[in-house]
Amino acid sequence: MRDKMIEQIVLLSVYAWSWMACQVQGTDPNKLIPVSPLPKELTENSGLIEMDDDLFIGLNDSGDAPNLYAFSIKRRSGTRVLKINNAQNVDWEDLTADDTYVYIGDCGNNSGNRKDLAIYRVKKDDLRKKAEIDAEKITYAYDTQTNFKASSKNNYDCEALVCVGDSLYLFTKNRGNQKTDLYSLPKAPGDYKAKHLGQFEAGGLITSAALRSNAGTNDLVLIGYDNKGHSYIGFMIYFPKVNGTHFFTGPSKRVEFNTSLQIESVFYHGEHQVYISNEKTDGHEGLIYKTDLPE
Repeated sequence: MRDKMIEQIVLLSVYAWSWMACQVQGTDPNKLIPVSPLPKELTENSGLIEMDDDLFIGLNDSGDAPNLYAFSIKRRSGTRVLKINNAQNVDWEDLTADDTYVYIGDCGNNSGNRKDLAIYRVKKDDLRKKAEIDAEKITYAYDTQTNFKASSKNNYDCEALVCVGDSLYLFTKNRGNQKTDLYSLPKAPGDYKAKHLGQFEAGGLITSAALRSNAGTNDLVLIGYDNKGHSYIGFMIYFPKVNGTHFFTGPSKRVEFNTSLQIESVFYHGEHQVYISNEKTDGHEGLIYKTDLPE
């Protein structure tokens, strides 16, 4: 009973905070407005999507069991733990989806020396109905990588992916040069060489991506942070007019958030907003925030 009362107090505090923030902040894209706390099961939140209206699917970083976590914000009906069979959580980092599948990116590679990079795909319908879900496996290596010596300054970590057509597109988290490299590979089960397609001056570490198709055009959001000492300077890079999958050829707008959060996931919510979540760290609770896309 005591734990339930504490949870309700936390929820009421977050909702009150969110309401006051909306009154003060308006539509300032530099502000992150709190929406809801993350479930307690997401102790090291690293990837989150809204699969259906008010059905959120999240994952934890390395060290957790191969589980996904399904929950609602509006209904507050608790968290469903979804065990993913035929899978291992070496370093799960992001989620993306198409009409049929959700793709789990086991692509974290902090030292740049992994030779077991993988992406698992699971059926959306299974996630809605079952507690244990069979996964299919995609394995890959980067076509530009020849050196697998461990390094804290490598350019082969990855925490961001999107799905377009018959392919997956990966945006790397370059610890060596603060850029992001774009790679593609098929989204069908198999073993592949991820093909290098381009590079962008991210000015920080990319941690998640979201893509939306709207009236024949695409728009892309990348999020990440610049780790300065013991502080995280979060940012969003918005590409409003993407020509097909030529993500970096059009205009872009960078927004830096005026808060110190280790932001880890992003997805579209509504016409002009995205939801962003952070990892519980440095005294910050794990929350879902909203912010407007820059005009």
